Amino acid sequence: MVLRRLRRALRPTPALTMEPTPDGAPKHGFFTEPVRVSSLEVLDPEPTEDGRHRVTFRVEVRDAEGRRCPELAVDATITGPERSRDVQAVTDLFGRVRMRMAGPPGDYRLEITDVAARGLAWDRDAGPLTVETSLPT
Repeated sequence: MVLRRLRRALRPTPALTMEPTPDGAPKHGFFTEPVRVSSLEVLDPEPTEDGRHRVTFRVEVRDAEGRRCPELAVDATITGPERSRDVQAVTDLFGRVRMRMAGPPGDYRLEITDVAARGLAWDRDAGPLTVETSLPT
């Protein structure tokens, strides 16, 4: 038992990024219609062990009053130099979701195809739908 506690104490803890909980963000309940994609970003690419790159896109969803919308499904298509795939992810407490694709240098594109907003209307024209990046060779 003592050895078990000692082993647990010696395990390295993973690095965490703490973000404060937004005061005005509804955790449950109602959002103001329509919801919209408020931002699309390309984060810094990460090299992988096999010499390829991992491209990460971050999507943020907000309601009509600008509140973050957690637990909404976001559908998208990611296109890279080798392939294209349809992905779906659920927004976190901050209304954000990350979508990734690994591959060689080249052009990468994310296109939002749907936001399943629990019966709420999604205003497709109220925010960005696509974002692109190029990784040099």
